[in-house]
Amino acid sequence: MSYATRDYDDPVLFGPTQLVTSSRLSKNLGEYLNKTENKPIFIQKDNNVAAVLLNIEEYRSLLLEEQRVEDLYIEVLAIRRMLELIKNEADLLDNDAIMKHFNVTPDMLED
Repeated sequence: MSYATRDYDDPVLFGPTQLVTSSRLSKNLGEYLNKTENKPIFIQKDNNVAAVLLNIEEYRSLLLEEQRVEDLYIEVLAIRRMLELIKNEADLLDNDAIMKHFNVTPDMLED
């Protein structure tokens, strides 16, 4: 699905100095690469913003932030699962119950 067909308001805000057409960008790439040191450049194609040009440090920062969000999501999932276990603690089996179910004695587990 392209960005243009999504049903939401575009939250991206930028100033007129940050907008460049793709044809102008191709003719003046060095100039716009230098401008990315201060702010991202939004690339326009067919009267729509089609891409964003970022400096490498900003891109790395975004990747790190994405990783932090993914890590946080995994932590939240783990906490939710632990809470579910606590809620249903009566349904859990302890080691003795498991051993009894499989007819295993502590002596059988020794070397």
